[in-house]
Amino acid sequence: MKYVLTFLLWILYVHPSFAQSNEGTNLWFGFMEHKDVGRTTMVAMITSKQNTSGTVSIPQLGWSMPFSVAANDVVVVQLPQSAETRGSETITKTGAQITSLAPVSAYIHQYFEFRSEASIVLPIDAISTQYFVMSYPGIFNRGVDYLSEFLIVATTDETMVTITPSDRTQKGKSPNIPFSVLLNAGETYQVQASDASGDMTGSHIQADKKIAVFGGDSWTQVPTSCGTRDNLLEQMYPVSTWGKQILTVPSDQVTYDVFRILASEDNTIVEVQGTSTREFRLNRGDFIEYQESTPTFIVGSKPILVAQYLIGQNCNGHIYGDPSMVLLNSIEQTRDTVTLFNSQFQQIEENYINVITRTADTEVIIFDGLKLIDRGINFSPVGTKGDFSYARVSVASGAHTISSPGCGVIATAYGYGFAESYAYSGGASFSNINANPIPEGGCLNDTVFFDTGLSPARYNFQWDLGDGNRTREAQFEHFYPNLGAYPIELILEDECLNTIDTLTRDLIISLRKAVDAADDIQVCEDDPFQLSATDVADGRYEWRGPEDIFFDHQAPIVEQAKVTMSGSYAVIGIVDGCATFPSFLNVDVKPTPQPNLGEDAVICIDLLEVALNAGDYVSYRWQDNSLNNPFTVQSGGDFSVEVIDEFGCMGTDSLTLIQQCPTDLYIPNVFSPNGDNQNDEFVILGGDIQSMQLQIFNRWGELIFENNNQETGWDGTTFNQQIALPGVYIYRLDFVGFKRDGSIFEGKKYGTITLIR
Repeated sequence: MKYVLTFLLWILYVHPSFAQSNEGTNLWFGFMEHKDVGRTTMVAMITSKQNTSGTVSIPQLGWSMPFSVAANDVVVVQLPQSAETRGSETITKTGAQITSLAPVSAYIHQYFEFRSEASIVLPIDAISTQYFVMSYPGIFNRGVDYLSEFLIVATTDETMVTITPSDRTQKGKSPNIPFSVLLNAGETYQVQASDASGDMTGSHIQADKKIAVFGGDSWTQVPTSCGTRDNLLEQMYPVSTWGKQILTVPSDQVTYDVFRILASEDNTIVEVQGTSTREFRLNRGDFIEYQESTPTFIVGSKPILVAQYLIGQNCNGHIYGDPSMVLLNSIEQTRDTVTLFNSQFQQIEENYINVITRTADTEVIIFDGLKLIDRGINFSPVGTKGDFSYARVSVASGAHTISSPGCGVIATAYGYGFAESYAYSGGASFSNINANPIPEGGCLNDTVFFDTGLSPARYNFQWDLGDGNRTREAQFEHFYPNLGAYPIELILEDECLNTIDTLTRDLIISLRKAVDAADDIQVCEDDPFQLSATDVADGRYEWRGPEDIFFDHQAPIVEQAKVTMSGSYAVIGIVDGCATFPSFLNVDVKPTPQPNLGEDAVICIDLLEVALNAGDYVSYRWQDNSLNNPFTVQSGGDFSVEVIDEFGCMGTDSLTLIQQCPTDLYIPNVFSPNGDNQNDEFVILGGDIQSMQLQIFNRWGELIFENNNQETGWDGTTFNQQIALPGVYIYRLDFVGFKRDGSIFEGKKYGTITLIR
């Protein structure tokens, strides 16, 4: 029954839902390097439509903080300084995660003194595997390069990320040359430009599992000719969520904004409709930048990404504000309800929200419980057709909720301080609108699951199922009794955009093929292992295992085995949408042997024989290549052992032993300096004396001899080279020696010595 359940869950995975928003219960994010490294305040601002609770954590660093939030309210959680990612092209552990019982919307804000920026945070359901970066050139100031940068946050272990930078990187990687890095969940990878003139915009990122990507700058000025500066921070949108129609709204109170349009495909035609109409042609990863003071309607022949930049106060005609960046959502991604938060942090004094909706819905938009038109807020149509309109609303800091009973809204939040600002998309859908929802196929005698992932309230569907059957459902199952290729057509009518798209695909019904996993695997911890399955012609493969491990090829390699990876691994082969029954193999990861030689120590071979015992294993190899256990220590030094256990796994341990015996003193009480070479000097005898000072006094307390060399004694003469008379003299010995544990101590000895002639 377990295998049947696994197979059914797999079939659902093959046909995912396409509808996502910025609300979720599992969200990953990170903070990039800021100009004020190590001094910024970093917060997560969390809001929800219902009462809920959860945790903000940095899993790789062991930090966490619980939170609770009331419906339509906001809670602010401050993260530690360790959350800031520093440097370039190094795997770090700064990935942060929000988990909650009910869906939440989240935003992050990073600020210090006159520098402030914020970003939306997308849930794991709304992120994906392919991104292009939007950023801006850095600046050079007082001998320091402040850099264009982007940050990758892994959400799953064993995530392979391929990065194609658009410019030379800090560590010398060349533009347009891909390189790869392997990340585990919570690990991060920041890439910075080689110098202040670099611009990482257009960098391409592709992963085999879902990742979150953030772009921006540690410090910059927008436009580059304007002398006021700020950091930029914005979460990048997956390419699968990019749209073709974007409405731009000028930021309130300022003279103009800077815009960038980025293409994901070659030969993308972009038309900007404003006071005049401009047309651009872009190739994959290319972008254009321009300044605009009026609202525009942007139409792309293929999906595009648009960024809006607030400019510095030296250029914006307003006494407040500094650079900030926000990615704009396509009007194809409206939502019925948006809850967002306007920040009051870092001396933000003015807050605004830009609202975009269909012109026909302007009179029914609800803002914090009241219609916007009842607040005296007017909407203005945009574009040659005027089908969509916008409004700019001045608001107080805090949470705000906007809703539409019609075709939905898009909202952008932003604010100004005396020398800082922030901007982020306050809420929109992040549906996978660039995917073809028609299944690629199915197996004979199985039902095929169809799901557009789109709302029937907005879309009309006309399906031709290729076998004479038709339907208008958004989601349904269909049975094909015969093998073959069925020409499927979906006519998709968007009632909000008044557009009709026609999607087609030949759906292949085929016989289920067999796939067999290879033999079970036994592997040592930290060693690589490879999964393998029999070949299925023209098929693709999916492996699933412990810790949510997922691979999408026939013979994946795990570079570093962990004990927690032990367990059952299942593989299916998929040919034209027809998945095989799963086949299983077992992986047994043996833990690394842990020989224990003990802690570093001080020893004295003269007093005690020392032997090192590595434990009970099959074989041993010591630092001198000897093979016996225990190992007898002859003197102090560095010692190490490699052991191999019964499974062939190797472990090591090492320690340092310092040969140091405790100080041993013998002080004679008589000597005869008569030249017969017998007991002619009064010498301090003993070993392991670190330092000493010997003083000799006569019976009247006069110092007549002093020495700090153990090798040289008193020969019976005084300071003035007079021969001392026979008799009793007093000595004082101050010395520094060693205790049995090797620690140093200071000692004193007093006594008498008899001189005989």
